[in-house]
Amino acid sequence: MQLISKFLIILILGGRLVAQAGTVAGQVVDQSTGLPLVGANIMVQDSNLGTAADLDGLFIIMLPEGNTIISCSMIGYAPVTHVVSVTSGQTRDLTFELKPVTIESKHFVTVQGKKTSGHMLGHLQQTNLSTTENLISMIEGVSLIARGSYAQEPSIRGMSGGRMNVTINGMKSFGACTDRMDPITSYVEADALNSIEIGKGALSIQNGSTVGGSLNLTMNQPEYARKNMSQWHIKGGFDAGSKERKFSFSWNRKTPGSGLSLSGAYRKAEDYADASGHIISFTGFEKMNLNLGYKKRLNQKSQFLLELVSDDAYDVGYSALPMDVGYARLRMAGLSLKTRGISPHILNAEWKVYGNAIDHWMDDSKREDLFMNMHMDMPGFTRTAGSFVDLVLGKSAQSLFKLRSDIYWTSSYADMVMYPQDSTPMEMVTWPGVERWNMGQFMEYQSIIMPEMNVNLSLRYDFFHSIATNEMGQDELHIFYPENDLERRDHLLSANAHLAYNVTDNWNSVLSFASGQRMPTVSEAYGYYLYNPVDGYLYLGNPDLPVETSQQVEWQNSLTSSHGRMSLNLYFYKFNHYIFGQVMSEDAFSYANGWKKYVDGGVAQISGLEWSILHRFSPQFIFQGGVNYEESYLDDFQDFLPLIPPLEFHGSLTYERRHFWVQMDTRGAAAQTSNSKVSGENSTPAFLVINLKGELDILSGFKLNLGVNNLTNQLYHEHLDWGDVYRPGRSGFISLTLNNGILGQ
Repeated sequence: MQLISKFLIILILGGRLVAQAGTVAGQVVDQSTGLPLVGANIMVQDSNLGTAADLDGLFIIMLPEGNTIISCSMIGYAPVTHVVSVTSGQTRDLTFELKPVTIESKHFVTVQGKKTSGHMLGHLQQTNLSTTENLISMIEGVSLIARGSYAQEPSIRGMSGGRMNVTINGMKSFGACTDRMDPITSYVEADALNSIEIGKGALSIQNGSTVGGSLNLTMNQPEYARKNMSQWHIKGGFDAGSKERKFSFSWNRKTPGSGLSLSGAYRKAEDYADASGHIISFTGFEKMNLNLGYKKRLNQKSQFLLELVSDDAYDVGYSALPMDVGYARLRMAGLSLKTRGISPHILNAEWKVYGNAIDHWMDDSKREDLFMNMHMDMPGFTRTAGSFVDLVLGKSAQSLFKLRSDIYWTSSYADMVMYPQDSTPMEMVTWPGVERWNMGQFMEYQSIIMPEMNVNLSLRYDFFHSIATNEMGQDELHIFYPENDLERRDHLLSANAHLAYNVTDNWNSVLSFASGQRMPTVSEAYGYYLYNPVDGYLYLGNPDLPVETSQQVEWQNSLTSSHGRMSLNLYFYKFNHYIFGQVMSEDAFSYANGWKKYVDGGVAQISGLEWSILHRFSPQFIFQGGVNYEESYLDDFQDFLPLIPPLEFHGSLTYERRHFWVQMDTRGAAAQTSNSKVSGENSTPAFLVINLKGELDILSGFKLNLGVNNLTNQLYHEHLDWGDVYRPGRSGFISLTLNNGILGQ
């Protein structure tokens, strides 16, 4: 309606004005994220003409013929000015990319959409067969824990599981597997992913208290358009190594007042072969994913968004475990209301309510060699519901104040049913119906102290109430904790501070301090009879565990030039009450080495560095690479921490032309000898893997994508791979994309 009204006003003013006027239309986006900036101000110099970007960052303005100076500004961003040549009766496209001038405590990686030079990873090309895990692993400091070829678990600087928060569009979700075989990232398909938001350590606490970091996956959302239109694409791919077949589609309907998006993906893979030709059993899987979004503009300042996610995986093999997964299922729904300009001081506001259900069933029906010589079923589920309110307040371009109030409830239950021969089935509860309530308050203040210096201060408080509700599970834990009522109340406080200084025009330096806390997970506090195949011990939860705390210091430096960018991050963590598995007894069943109990492991340390570079040799040749290195130590056990990756490095060289691109990328690691003896880790050898891929636009809307993974047929496994199972050998892949473009209605 806003755009229509503008055109009507111009028409009413008379034909003479229209005849001498042209149109400037475009979008305002964040240079570092590529995301639209709602409410950005567009002004014409030496006139009263101006407008504001809508909910998708779009704007349109009519201007007289000739050269015109247009500026764009928004609180928290450096203003940008362009000289535009306006021609009568024509429309000039113009994009404003605003650079944040306040401190960004998070790292954003745009997966889909327009690439910008501000993205360190913006030129890492993807294929139709790329997974969400592939994308996440390309970020410095992020590694993957593999228990098979499916559902690899992200680890940030050697911290995973309960030490980090994982959300989907800000919505809390919790896996339903006691062995962490279903990380939340496994329920999101790369085709439906818009961006990845990474926070390292306690430097990002908006989505919850943490010591290890945060990972927020944002999905593609419906879009508006100036006129009714539809857009669709179909993709198909095949990987020869695992015989994986993948089919995906998306359909978008856009109007000036609403948007509807529907996307889906189907994948099926068989067992793959390693570089020696040996078939790695139990590595196949089958998966289906559907996503639906509907966005409606309520007025020029407000909109609501409905999000639905459905994901199903079947017959998932886990080569490093004694059992597989019969099915893993997610159902998620979210409803949000966004508005801006409620008052002169409330710039933006969002309210969201959501819920999700995750069901997970481990079984051994496909195994000939049975664990404990008997069949077992291990079903589990989680149910989560929550809501949050976000406010952005400010009254000048020098400062911003952000608030988030959130609440969620989650329930977790898992059991194990054993079927011994010639005997009745036996049941054991492994997660005793744990219900957990959380209420949190987050506050963040950003301010420009002087033109070359910014400060960012954040504070978060959380209250947790946890209780085990299942009677059988309570009886099991009371054998070890007879005086504990299995109910706990915890208060957590986290904070961070960032000071950024522009040393020179192209050198930015940020010094950060953070203090974080995190709750023991359901397994750590209430788990029972949890078998760990890495060290061969049965684990017992401990409801008396204290809250784990961390202190973090980080120094980030980035250098930019007309040819690229380079960054170096140095960091140090110190943990108190580090939660760790301690041997409780060597007496156990014949298949296990004994019992371990989660305990207060005392003081632990992690330190390291991350270095990355992006260099454009020419408009066509682009190189980017990075190195990660970290060390760890657990003082009281005089041992290294488990699952800490060794020195890792990656690099890629890309050649881009208008209708095709070719990319060669390498990834490798040094040997890891600083392995945790207490946790039963092995040392791992070094490796280097080379991949080659490319894409060709055959016809308008028709693309061919092909390549070779593990080009040199390297026989290798990584340090974080459970069971030291070898990764796939050399394999070729091919995929096709058919896109109809945009069809006006």
